[in-house]
Order: sequence, then C-alpha cells, then structure tokens
Amino acid sequence: AVEADRLGLQIFVHACGEGAVRRTLDGYAHARAVNGPRDSRHRVEHIETLHPADLPRFAALGVIASMQPLHSPITRHDAEVWPLRAGEERWPLSFAWQTIRETGAQLAFGSDWPVVTLNPLHGFYAALNREPWVDGHPQQRQNLAQVIDGYTRAAAYAEFMENEKGMIRAGLLADLVLFAEDLFAVQHEEIGRLLPQMTICDGRVVWRSDG
Repeated sequence: AVEADRLGLQIFVHACGEGAVRRTLDGYAHARAVNGPRDSRHRVEHIETLHPADLPRFAALGVIASMQPLHSPITRHDAEVWPLRAGEERWPLSFAWQTIRETGAQLAFGSDWPVVTLNPLHGFYAALNREPWVDGHPQQRQNLAQVIDGYTRAAAYAEFMENEKGMIRAGLLADLVLFAEDLFAVQHEEIGRLLPQMTICDGRVVWRSDG
C-alpha cells in the first residue's frame, strides 16, 4: 500500500469481515503516515461487517466505503444463511450503510456484477426495503435520495470523475435514464419492476423502449 500510494495510485481492496476491513484501513493509515496526506480516495469494497472502532476511520482517512445493496439479506425472513454464519453479535454493523453514512464517510453503491444482476433498480429495491433482522438493531435502510446519490454522485466521486459525471449539471456528461414514472412517487416495494423508456449516454440517445 505504501508504494502504490507513493506512486499516486488509487487502491481498491475487497474486504468483507471485521479483520479484513481493519487490516485494510491499517494499511491505508500507514501509507498516509509514511507518504503524507493526499486526496487518495482509496476504497474498501463490500464491508459486510466491521468493528465499531473502525467506523470513524473511513471519514478520517478519506477512504471510500464501496458497498453493494444486493449483497445484504433484505428482511428478517431472508436472514437464513449469511447472518447465521456471521453470528448475531455482528448483525448491528453488518452491511451498515446508514451507520457508515452518518460518520461523514463517502458511501458509493454498485452491483458487483456478475455476482448479482447489473440492473441498478434491483439494488435500489434492496436499499429501500432493508429492515433490521431483529428488533432493536440499527436501521440501515436508505431513502431514495440517498440511494440515487450512492449510485450517481458518490460513485463518480469514488473514481475521481465528479467533475465529469454523476449529476445533472451544465458541463457534465449527460448520462441519463428516463422512466415513465416519477421514482419519488412509486412505492418502494414496486421500484424493482420499473422499466426504462430511454437511455442517454454523453447526450446521445442510445436506446429507446419504442425502438
């Protein structure tokens, strides 16, 4: 990590468990201590669970939390495999989207395709309908504005492209998906069924539902 950071590279590490996440953050912290602080935007991919002591380190180190909503069991009825194997003591900080967001860290969303579908609306559904697996645990569900931000602005920021894409703003790439429905008026349970009407890439219409 020290040498890659010295060369100005952005580092992505896939880390799922508490120990892996901590060692990754330790590596980034060591690189920062040796090379000095910079806008590195190193990333940790997945973060399926983490230790409470490591929560503030993402924002403090400027590390991106890159997470995939479809990796998490959505409801307590889905909590049969991963949660049971991880152990209930880890559940409060498992797939801890909102808890991480509240620390001030940058939270970027993605699909991890081909592990799960590339369709972002399925990820929207997972993030919008998440519920605690047992009563009393933190609510990690996201609202629609947060989900859109994670898949657009924050995702662009995570690859140093926030001045090129990720928002609807003059001068940025016009990468747009148009729907017939207003996403903010659709019930969260129904958002996964929506179908796009048009796709625009860099201002050019590249696909239309009517051909």
